[in-house]
Amino acid sequence: LAHFASKGEVDISFLSSLKGTKFWDGVLASSVLCPSCATDVTVLVVLERLLPCALVEGAPLPDGSGKKLTYRINGHLAFWVTLLLLEVAWPSIITLPEGEEKVVFGRAPLTLLYDYYAELALCTIGLSFLLSFYLYFTSFAQSKLLAKGGNTGYATYDFFMGRELNPRSLNNTFDWKEFCELRPGLMGWMILNLAMMQKQYDNLGYVTGSMILINIFQGVYVWDALYQEKAILTTMDITTDGFGFMLVFGDLAWVPFTYSLQSRYLVDYDPHLSLPALLLILITNMA
Repeated sequence: LAHFASKGEVDISFLSSLKGTKFWDGVLASSVLCPSCATDVTVLVVLERLLPCALVEGAPLPDGSGKKLTYRINGHLAFWVTLLLLEVAWPSIITLPEGEEKVVFGRAPLTLLYDYYAELALCTIGLSFLLSFYLYFTSFAQSKLLAKGGNTGYATYDFFMGRELNPRSLNNTFDWKEFCELRPGLMGWMILNLAMMQKQYDNLGYVTGSMILINIFQGVYVWDALYQEKAILTTMDITTDGFGFMLVFGDLAWVPFTYSLQSRYLVDYDPHLSLPALLLILITNMA
C-alpha cells in the first residue's frame, strides 16, 4: 500500500526487485526501527501513568458479578502533551564550532516517518504479533475473565479474536485494550499526517489545500476521540470483544498506516484543487 501511494497507481512490477538482498535490507531496517516504535509506545504508557486523570468506572462485567473496572481517563491531556513534546522536546546532538558536542531540544524530524514509512509499518506488525502472543499466553492464568467469542478451544481462532476480555498489568490498573484502542494508533495516525504535511512543505515550499484539509478533518476526528475518551467504555470493543490479534493489529498497525495513506499520496501526487473545490469539500464535510 505504501508503494502504491508513492507511485500514484497500482503497479506490481516492483515485486521483482524485492528478491535477494533488497528485501532482507528492508526487513533489517524494520528490525532496527522496532526499538524506536516500542519506545514511542512506552512514552505513551508513561504519560498514561503520570498525567493527572479521572478515574471512571466502565460497564458492568458480563460475568454477572456486577463488578465494574476502573479506567484512568487522561487521553485528551496526553494528546496535547505528545504534540508539545514533538514540537519542543526532541533531543538531538549538535557539534559546536569548538568541536564540542551538545544536546539540544527542538522539533522532532517528522519527515523521517515518510522516509521509513513501509519499514515502520512492518515493525508495528511485528510488535502486534509479539503483544498478541503475550496476551494469548497470559490469558491462561487463573481467575482471568474470558471473552465468549475468543474462548472456543481452537487456538488459532482464539489467538485472533482474543481470549481475555480485559487484559491488565501494573497491579491491575493498566488496561491494555482501552489504551491501545485510542492512543498509539490514533495518535500515530495524526502524527503520520503531520509528517506528510512537513514532507510536502519540504518538497514544494508550501502546503497545499488538500493536505491542509486532510490534516484538519482527520486531526479533529482523533482529537474528538480522545476528548470523548469515556465514551469508548460502553462500546462493543471494550465490553464484549476479547483483546487478540484482530484488535491489536488494527489498533497498532492498520489504523495509523492505512488511514494515513491519503496524506502520503498527496506528498507526491497532490491534485492542486482550486479554491472553489476546496470550499465545496469543506462545506460537504461540515454539513
